[in-house]
Amino acid sequence: MQKKLVQSSLAISAAAALGLSGALVASPAMADNAPQKLDLQSEAHVQKALSGVEGVNAYGTEGGELSIGVAKKTDEIKKLEEKYQNIKVTEGIKELKPYAKNDLVGGAGYLVKAGESGGACSTGFSGWDGDGKPVVLTAGHCSKIINEQTNEFEGDTIVDQTEKPSISQANGGEGFQASGNGVIGKWGFHKFGGDLLEGAESDKWPAPSASDIDFAVINVDESKYNVKNGITDWTTADSDDLAKSTTEITEVGEHKAGAISKSGRTTGKTEGEVLPRSEYDFDYQNVGGRWVHGFGVTAPIDKPFSQPGDSGGGVYQGSTAVGVISGGGDLDANTSFTWVADLDHSLEQSGTDFNLEKPGEETPEAPAAPKAEDQTIEPKGQVKGKAAAGAEVKVDWKQAAGAQAGSSADAQAATEGSETVKADEDGNFSLEGPEAEGKYAYTATAIVDGQESKTTEFDVTVEKDESETPAPVEREISVDPKEIAASDFVKEDKGVTITVKGFDEGEKVTLEVANGPEGVEGIELDETANENGAAAFSIYGTSAENPEAYLGKYDVEVTGANDTEDESALTGSFEVVADEDGSGGGSGGDDGNADGGSGDGNGDGGSDLPRTGAELTGLAAGAGLLLVGGTAVVLTMRRKNSN
Repeated sequence: MQKKLVQSSLAISAAAALGLSGALVASPAMADNAPQKLDLQSEAHVQKALSGVEGVNAYGTEGGELSIGVAKKTDEIKKLEEKYQNIKVTEGIKELKPYAKNDLVGGAGYLVKAGESGGACSTGFSGWDGDGKPVVLTAGHCSKIINEQTNEFEGDTIVDQTEKPSISQANGGEGFQASGNGVIGKWGFHKFGGDLLEGAESDKWPAPSASDIDFAVINVDESKYNVKNGITDWTTADSDDLAKSTTEITEVGEHKAGAISKSGRTTGKTEGEVLPRSEYDFDYQNVGGRWVHGFGVTAPIDKPFSQPGDSGGGVYQGSTAVGVISGGGDLDANTSFTWVADLDHSLEQSGTDFNLEKPGEETPEAPAAPKAEDQTIEPKGQVKGKAAAGAEVKVDWKQAAGAQAGSSADAQAATEGSETVKADEDGNFSLEGPEAEGKYAYTATAIVDGQESKTTEFDVTVEKDESETPAPVEREISVDPKEIAASDFVKEDKGVTITVKGFDEGEKVTLEVANGPEGVEGIELDETANENGAAAFSIYGTSAENPEAYLGKYDVEVTGANDTEDESALTGSFEVVADEDGSGGGSGGDDGNADGGSGDGNGDGGSDLPRTGAELTGLAAGAGLLLVGGTAVVLTMRRKNSN
C-alpha cells in the first residue's frame, strides 16, 4: 500500500484532512482488555482507524503495521497505541506548511508609493512581534519621501505590493512590477537617522545620537501574506516563489569580523567582508545627509555587496541576522562600500519586540547530545552513558569494518542492532552489549518532547576478561601497640590504633570494646571500609591528670555488616600498664609491626592516623573520658564478598 503524507496546515484537523469516519476495526476473537490487532487489509480500514484522532501529521502501512507520525504523543494517541499491537507511533514529526507564492521572506523586493511616483526596496527579515502579529524589518529611509535636492523629508511613503521576483533586477529583469498578491501592509515603527546635516562645515553638524538609526517595521496584512523565517538566495526567482530556497535565520546578534552575506532585490545574494575597526573606526556614517548607526562592509568593485534598491535587504552571518542595508558607494577604484544599519542596535533603540518564531509556537529546544566514552566491556556487559534526565536514548551499533564476529550463528547475527532506553533521574542510561567479541561502532541520540539531539559516536570493544580472579583476602586485625604505658595512652598523638582489612568496599565495620575496666564494656564505634576493604580505629584517654584510671586490659571485637553466619568477629586486645620510670612509653605492636602498620606493608602506618572521634562515657568516677575515633588506611587487598 502506498504511503501518504497528511498535512493539516489549512486550519483543518488531521481527521478532516483525510476525510475519515467510522470506528476502529479489530478481530472479535481478541479479549476486550488485551491488545488487539488492527485490520489493515484496505485503505478504508486505515481511514476508520485514524478517524477523529487529532495530531496525526503522517501515516503509512507496511508489513501489517500502521505507522503514525505525530509532533508529540497525546493521551489519545497513547491509548490508541496501547489498544492495538500493530500500531507504531513516532514522535517529532511536525506539521508541514505548503509552499505558497505569498510567503514573505527576507531579501524579497517590495514597492512603495510616494505620491504619483514610487520606488522599490528590499525586505530584511520576516517574523512576529510580541503579540504574534506578522512583521517585516527593513530600512527606515524606505518609509520617507525625500527631496533629492535638499534631503528634507516631504512625508511618508505608502507600502505597496511585493515585487514580482522573476522580473526583478536580481533575476536579470527590469523590476518594479507588482506581484499581484496585494498590499503587504502598513508602516509600524520607522525612522531614518537624526537631524539633517546641513552646510559644508561639518564641525557645525549636530552630534550623532544612539537613536540615529535607519530602521523600519512593516505590519503585514496576514490575510494576504504569510511571513516565513529565512532569507532567500534568489535561486527560485523564476518560479516567483522566493520561499522555496532560503537560509534559515535562528537568531539576531552582533556582527563579527569576517565574511558576511546579503540578500536584496537588485543584486540578489552577495558576499562581502566586514570592514575592521582598525581600518574604519566609526559607529556612525553620513547616509543621505543624516547620521546612521551601523558598520561597514566591503566587496570587489565588479561584485558589489549592494546597489540602489537593495536598501532594507537582510544582512546575515551564518544563521544570525545582523543588519539591513542602509547606503553605499565606492570606497576606491577597486572596492565597493556598503553601510549596514546594525539590527541588534536598531531593535533596542526602537523598542521593537521581534521574534523569529511565532510566540507560543516556538519549537522546543533540542536536548543536549548524550555523553558516552569509548569503553571496553565483557561479552553481554553493560554499555553506559549519560543524557538529559528522563530522555529516551536511541542507541544503534554495528561491528566495525574488518572486525571478526564469533563463530556461532547467533554471534554472527548479533553484530548490529538498535535499542531505545530511558535515562534515569540522574541522566544515566545503560543497555546490554553484544555477546560476540570485537570492536563496535555505536551512536546515541537523545529524544526529549519529540526533539532529537545531535548524535554522539563512540566505540565499544567486547573482550573476555582473561585475568585470574584473586583469591579471597583473609580478614586480619592489627593492634598497635598491644601494651602501652598509661602516660602515653593519654596523649592525643599516641594511644592505640586498631587496623582491620578483608571487608567489602563501603561495608559498615563496627568495633566493640567487649571487656575492659569498669564503664568501658559495650562501647561501639562504626567506620566504613575503604575501596581496599580496610578500616581503622584509634583509641586514647583524655584524662592526662589521672592516667592510672585507664590501667587494665581491653578486649575488642570487630564485625562487618556483610558478615555471614560462618564468619566470626575479629578479636584483639591491648593493655594499659603503669609507667616503669614515670616517663611513659610503650611496646611495639603485634606481628612485628612496631611501626603501627597494618601488617602487610602496603598502607600508611597507624601512627599517622589522626586521633579524632566522639567522646564516650567515662571509665569510672573521676577517671576522665575515653576518646574513640577512626579513619581508613590505604591497603591493596580486600576480601571477596562471601555472599
